[in-house]
Amino acid sequence: MDSTGYGTNKYESWFDIRTGEDSKRKRYKKSHMIVGYWFKGILSHEITPGHWHDSPIYPLLIEKLPAGDYEGISGDNSYCSRYNCTLTQAMGMKPFFKPREDATANAKSSSAWHKMIRLWKDNKKLFDNEYHRRSVIEAVIGAEKQRLGHTLFSKRDDLQDKELRLKNICYNLLVLNKMKASFLLGEPLLNPVEKAS
Repeated sequence: MDSTGYGTNKYESWFDIRTGEDSKRKRYKKSHMIVGYWFKGILSHEITPGHWHDSPIYPLLIEKLPAGDYEGISGDNSYCSRYNCTLTQAMGMKPFFKPREDATANAKSSSAWHKMIRLWKDNKKLFDNEYHRRSVIEAVIGAEKQRLGHTLFSKRDDLQDKELRLKNICYNLLVLNKMKASFLLGEPLLNPVEKAS
């Protein structure tokens, strides 16, 4: 899981403390998503204003996941919290969120947090193997922006949200089309890229 920004053609003003003047910058929308490791399609998606933090959106994303047998979920340190670890475990998955360097295994009523931190500290290689599965989402974000663009052209906020949802639907259709072509040509389906030796 990860998030990425999509630029818009709207500007917002803000006060720059460093220069003591009002400034303008482009407004952007943030697309939060969960991507399947084998499927490489977008399984869950949420849109927020660009300045919203990632962690509070996690419950909405996990709630929208289609029913399935998921082993675990990995995300960067912006999703790392005891609440998110507990929620992930309640959904039957193992959390693999990159903790801060000074993170402690103090559970504070979250056994999932304690297990994740202990694994991170005791078996860093195993934790990193699971955590680095999130590189798939980086590839998906790059492919989606390369094929469908990284800018939203709609002027109204509600239409920008719809445009971004349509980008995700189109990307999933491209993935399904590729899977269908692989099946018809007798080629192997979308498999994870093997690590370089």
